[in-house]
Amino acid sequence: MLCMISTWVVIGGTKGGEVLGQPQRHPLWADARWLLLISGIFSLSVALSNTFVNIYLWKVDKSYIPIGWYNLAVYALVPFAFVVASYIANRYYAVATLRIGVLLHAGFYLFALFGGTRAASVPFLLGMVMGAAQGFYWYSFNFLSLRVTKSETRDRFYGLNGAMVAIANMAAPILSGAIISGEDKFGPLNGYHVIFGVSLILFLVATVVSIKLKPQPISGRLSISQGLRLMKKRPWRHILTGCYIYGLREGVFLFLIGLLMYIATGSELRLGEFLFLQNFLSFLSFYLVGKIVRPGNRVRVLGVGALGMALAALIFLRPVSAAMIIAYGVSIAVALPVFIVPLQGLVFDTISRLDETGDQNDEQLIAREVAENGGRVTGIGVFLLVISSSPTSLTISRLAVVLGFVQLITWFVIAMGHRTHHGGSKQSGKVRWEAQNGALETGGRQSQP
Repeated sequence: MLCMISTWVVIGGTKGGEVLGQPQRHPLWADARWLLLISGIFSLSVALSNTFVNIYLWKVDKSYIPIGWYNLAVYALVPFAFVVASYIANRYYAVATLRIGVLLHAGFYLFALFGGTRAASVPFLLGMVMGAAQGFYWYSFNFLSLRVTKSETRDRFYGLNGAMVAIANMAAPILSGAIISGEDKFGPLNGYHVIFGVSLILFLVATVVSIKLKPQPISGRLSISQGLRLMKKRPWRHILTGCYIYGLREGVFLFLIGLLMYIATGSELRLGEFLFLQNFLSFLSFYLVGKIVRPGNRVRVLGVGALGMALAALIFLRPVSAAMIIAYGVSIAVALPVFIVPLQGLVFDTISRLDETGDQNDEQLIAREVAENGGRVTGIGVFLLVISSSPTSLTISRLAVVLGFVQLITWFVIAMGHRTHHGGSKQSGKVRWEAQNGALETGGRQSQP
């Protein structure tokens, strides 16, 4: 498995422009390739253990409510963890917060392992621990990915990262499912002991590999007021709005599909096989999309992905069954990367263009997390309200169809925000979007407070 992930060396280091008719590609920097390797190892470790956390909670209570509260706590705490991680990174380095995030993940799985069913009885507390872990890790990953890429390589980086994550996710669930399914033969919780043990080893490996990353010093200090002022700029304001709207869908779908597949089949092994198929297709899609997307076509590709996801959601009009979930999983595995890769490129390219020095990147990363996780919390809150009043498969299907269309609004809002500004202001710091080539043009900079 690690050999598969290590193909990042070849993929990340190849130079483009060698194929007739293709535009020249810029090679990824060494730090970008190291970050891809860390992401792959980390994703493998999380996929081994985290895939079945929601299933474990379901097996304890046979209810959607604890699962909803667990996920709501995760996404509610992530923005707060981002702020704390930012303060620590300003004092030390972002690589330090990356390591803290990895160690917090290890602590979560130790807590879940040794706490047993008692840990499962406090899903909100479990979610808070995981939210802190995710906040620290993803703050660091987002910040470092911004620093180790440039506009010409950003889409490729996120495409390759999606492919690496998909490779990790292909192997982990089917392995975890096979081990957990054998618990009846080897005794209760033995499967979880093996999985968590392997995960802890991989977390340690990721921490060691992080030594290869160069420290990325952060100049200036965290200024929430400055971040709020930047939200007045049109492209950034629209992107934050779009991220919030997309979060409505993502918060629910991140745990719902796997859970429904387990409920339909009653088998962790079948769930693992389903996730293997889904992530295999996702790997191919991420890789191909990463080669296609350019700064000039991001908004158009984003629209294609949003439409594909909406069409996939219509599958929920059929009765919930294993076959229906497989059909949806296959469809969304192909369509989601077409939406995610250009969205990530738009978000991080806009951040870098708004502040080319990187002094205010922290504020913008936090703003993005607040927006997206705010949408996730809202979506899960709606899920809890709906499922509390009518816990039926028909209710879940109807909610899934509605949420499956919200990314079309995200695409529309972002597209509107990136239209050409006619008769733009001459004030310093005015940001204008050039629709012809998809690049942000900054006509000046505001002085730092």
